[in-house]
Amino acid sequence: MSDHRLRAAHAEDQTALTTLWASAFSPPLPPDQWLIDPERLAHTIIAEDDEGLCGSIYGVPKQLREDDGGIADVHAIGSVAVSERARGRGLARRLVAASVQAGSAADWALLFTGTPEVYRSSGFRTFSMSRTLAGPWSAPALAGTDGQVERETVGRGSLGALQDVYERSRDGRVVLAPVRDGRDVAMAEVRLRGATLYRRIEGSAVVGYAIAECRGEAGVLLESAVLPDADGARDDLLVAIAADWALAGVASCDLAVPALPEEDRALRAFAPEAVRQDDSTGMIRPVRREARVRGIRHFTAGDYF
Repeated sequence: MSDHRLRAAHAEDQTALTTLWASAFSPPLPPDQWLIDPERLAHTIIAEDDEGLCGSIYGVPKQLREDDGGIADVHAIGSVAVSERARGRGLARRLVAASVQAGSAADWALLFTGTPEVYRSSGFRTFSMSRTLAGPWSAPALAGTDGQVERETVGRGSLGALQDVYERSRDGRVVLAPVRDGRDVAMAEVRLRGATLYRRIEGSAVVGYAIAECRGEAGVLLESAVLPDADGARDDLLVAIAADWALAGVASCDLAVPALPEEDRALRAFAPEAVRQDDSTGMIRPVRREARVRGIRHFTAGDYF
């Protein structure tokens, strides 16, 4: 068997990539989000041997907020997969090196993983963030009303009109949060599809929204954003979610919200027994410079890649 050969993905690799991702990830990684990217083939490096495709890595450019109020160009790495026959030979490290080289114009690189030891030798270091609150949940008595909250199911086209609310809720206040372009919005819609979108309307404008779903007896808040001057909208959204969760018999919760003071105040009433959870799956390495992400860090379920 010859050495592994690395190259950019071709259109005809899609079936083999889908098979690789199904075997390498649990649950299997579907290609749906990858297919949103019109430059996906150029952003994907594959490894092949005499038996065919045996590894992959996806590196997509993103713009993320930093703690000095600036915007960083980031090389976001995902879908690192190596087939069983090719493991233990340093292939993942070669794929990472090739992807970082392809993204050499970025300020720094970012990935999320449950196996950080794989990436430390490639210069990545772990960081943590208080991304969620989790714990028991029972229907609370909340101030507010859901009379101006509209509900719909998330699908393609759901989030584009909410872009201004998302950006203004995070600008200058939350780091890591992406400055979403059209591809980011479309990818978020794929990741969040099927969940319930709650929109708080004031006049004819949306001033806040939340995306949530029930997984058995667990209620999950996947993403939320409220304009900085519309704190009452947050209460109304939580009233609407609480009403639906009470009907669904929710007994525990997992709430993905930035660790901002106003979020914590609202959620103490919504889920008083939920506590902040430390997420240490993120890893960063400098490319042109160090990352500046010392502030309140947050990534939503729609932001992953």
